[in-house]
Amino acid sequence: MARTGGKRRQPRHRDDQPFRGNHFSAVLSAALSFLVVVTIGETMLGAYLYDQDSKRHLDSLAQASVLRAKVESELNSILYLSSGLGGYLTVRNDSMDRREINDILAALYRSSRHVRNFGIAIGYRITYIHPICGNEQAIGLNYPDQADQWPIVRKVIDEGKPVLAGPVDLVQGGRGVVFRVPLTIGGKYWGLLSTVIDSDTMFSSVNLHADQGRYRFALRGKDGSGRSGGAIWGDMAIFDEPEAVIQDIDVPGGLWAIAVKPTGAATPPYVQTVARMVSMVLGALVAWLVATLIRNRSELARNALYDTLTGLPNRVLLEDRAEMAFARQQRNPEQLCALVFFDLDGFKEINDEYGHKAGDAVLKITATRAKAAVRSNDTVARWGGDEFIVLLENVTSDLIETLTGRLRTNLQTPVEFEGQQLGVGISIGVAVHPVGGSLDETLKTADQRMYDEKLARRTAAA
Repeated sequence: MARTGGKRRQPRHRDDQPFRGNHFSAVLSAALSFLVVVTIGETMLGAYLYDQDSKRHLDSLAQASVLRAKVESELNSILYLSSGLGGYLTVRNDSMDRREINDILAALYRSSRHVRNFGIAIGYRITYIHPICGNEQAIGLNYPDQADQWPIVRKVIDEGKPVLAGPVDLVQGGRGVVFRVPLTIGGKYWGLLSTVIDSDTMFSSVNLHADQGRYRFALRGKDGSGRSGGAIWGDMAIFDEPEAVIQDIDVPGGLWAIAVKPTGAATPPYVQTVARMVSMVLGALVAWLVATLIRNRSELARNALYDTLTGLPNRVLLEDRAEMAFARQQRNPEQLCALVFFDLDGFKEINDEYGHKAGDAVLKITATRAKAAVRSNDTVARWGGDEFIVLLENVTSDLIETLTGRLRTNLQTPVEFEGQQLGVGISIGVAVHPVGGSLDETLKTADQRMYDEKLARRTAAA
């Protein structure tokens, strides 16, 4: 027998439409979750890469400063020596003999680093050179006859200031940078002191300090022409590298430019690949968890309104739809609403004899057949056990009779289960809902009429 409470329920859900888009909602939420996680991962990776690039840039700046200082130190040790020698020659020009000059040049040569030779020109012709061995071809060289050196020499003479020139191809072989100091007596040009510096050994010495191969460096600014000048040492392509740090070096007569670039990538490509893979895996995991959570919550919400075995609306949803149907009837009294209450005769015996699996099969088929017997807008609900209720809205007395007849015909057909024909009967009670009446009263009426039919059948059988 059906049992109902006396309290009128408020409508909760008009139909099951909210559940039809759950799959789309789960997919959309999962996709958004995936995108959010991947975006966060990319943002974090970008921040990490930016931090690494910033650190590399700062390290490169520091290394450039170290290398610049080293170049300046190597140069200055030679330039100061040469400038001092030039001053000594200017003061002692009228009292020195050839032997004294050669002794001074030899002593300075022994105490210097990276110096290939010292040369002294009286006028424009080289008169003294040390060491002589290997530099014999330079003795007697007349600067105006040297097309590649004369412009710089003329500049030194005209301006009266020291100039660091080169690198140049040397007459005695090889290449070097040349520090030229004009020698003046009484404000007039007297001669020229040239110090040829072995640029290869000097810059190689500097490169030994380039943090054990972590950095590459190059120099440009031939003849003191700065960043736009010709090559001095190293690969000029370094100046065009995006990561290169470029600094100026003050030299007599102009500027040199030093470019420093770290070797290798800031972050190995495989690190970025692994980070992105981890981000995508985490995104996929979060997406799966979100989709699962939404499906589970949707399933819980659906189970609160639908019978899990038959898929039919349960009591809660039936009462909700009945309240709405009765409210519409209240506004249009000519529209009849009715409740058809039915249960299965012999269902207990099927459960006892064939087991609950057979009983479940009978209930599922009953649900399918009941929905097929009524209209698509009618509600077939499972009330509990083997009891079912059909809510009919906007019907006539004849239509009620027709629909209940279909129910009897469909539901009394035996159910086939594992080769067995399981016969069931049906008892039906119909109650037309009175305008202004309550759901509980109509349910009681339908329940009582179903019970009366069942009792009458048993009495007739007895």
